[in-house]
Amino acid sequence: MRAADNPFRADRVQSLRYRFHDGDDWESMLARLQKCSFRAAIVGPEGVGKTTLHEELAARLEKDGHPIRWLRLNRENRRQAPALIRRTFADMTPKHLLFIDGAEQLGFWRWQLIKRRAGRLAGLVINTHTSGWLPTLIECKSSVSLLSEVAEELLPEELRPPQETLVSLFDRHAGNIRLCLRSLYDQWASAPDVRGQVPR
Repeated sequence: MRAADNPFRADRVQSLRYRFHDGDDWESMLARLQKCSFRAAIVGPEGVGKTTLHEELAARLEKDGHPIRWLRLNRENRRQAPALIRRTFADMTPKHLLFIDGAEQLGFWRWQLIKRRAGRLAGLVINTHTSGWLPTLIECKSSVSLLSEVAEELLPEELRPPQETLVSLFDRHAGNIRLCLRSLYDQWASAPDVRGQVPR
């Protein structure tokens, strides 16, 4: 199958919106953020939508007139963190909200430095794997039902994988939805013709 025809190709997956759980919604989350004085953490394991939610939150706040500055960290650039931090703070104003993607890549002292410097900013919102950094804004969770919802959005009903396939993928990737979708991409990439065929 051509990459452009793969229903799990990157542009389709990246277009997915965050799905709230346990009756939560944007109104209640934004109310919590204001109560925390715009200093809070989006918490959850890898591959469950933290960055997606973080980016959607940033877009909503920017639309309301809040300037956002991003600091994006990962395993590959963590050694460049000091330079990235300096550049991030270089021309920020007290009106800015600092958003940190991948805060778990910061060591204790760098995190303390950022918190201190961010004290003059309008807010600090991070995403990280564990709680305790800042008040928890929301905990992103993973489930087979979430994976099933995503598959339903990306595939027509007649081509959706059986539930046992999704359960197997979910278990194999320890609940990492992003890795599950990559596996589904690989399965569909090896299918010569998707019409009437569901890759297993």
